[in-house]
Amino acid sequence: MANGDNVQALAQTLMQLVPTARRIVDGLRFLFDQPVIREPYFLGTSAPNGSVVAAGAVNVPQLQSDFSHSLEYPFEVDRIRFSNDPSHTFRDWRVRVVDQTFNHEWMKSQSVMVETMVDANTGFYELRFPWIIRTQGGGQNWFVDNLDPVNPINVSIVLHGHLLIPSRGQ
Repeated sequence: MANGDNVQALAQTLMQLVPTARRIVDGLRFLFDQPVIREPYFLGTSAPNGSVVAAGAVNVPQLQSDFSHSLEYPFEVDRIRFSNDPSHTFRDWRVRVVDQTFNHEWMKSQSVMVETMVDANTGFYELRFPWIIRTQGGGQNWFVDNLDPVNPINVSIVLHGHLLIPSRGQ
């Protein structure tokens, strides 16, 4: 009977641990039961080599349809990739962004030199907190200044992030 008593005592001890174990599992549920599925998504310059900005041109709008988000799921932007032709550097151009969701500029009063925004090794501007572009009509307006007074510049801007797709029809 001693063996049966041990089994019963073990069972009672384990039953006392159930509430604690349940709290731990519930606390970690977000790791495996996400309310959204994050599908990788990119939004950016549609031309294969980017867009051409004339020499010395200021405030040149990028194609609005390239940065317009018309899908039914929000787009979470994590980072922005800037690139230009090999004959130029990030010091040769500036950008200005107007968010369409809030009709608000990301820059206070003027365009910002790309070199001051990006990591020189990667060409990415990492957002500290993701930016959400709303569904069906959200987007951004991008404007580029070419600081080279003699040569046109080829630039490309790509928003990297995720579509936020509700899981289980939520």
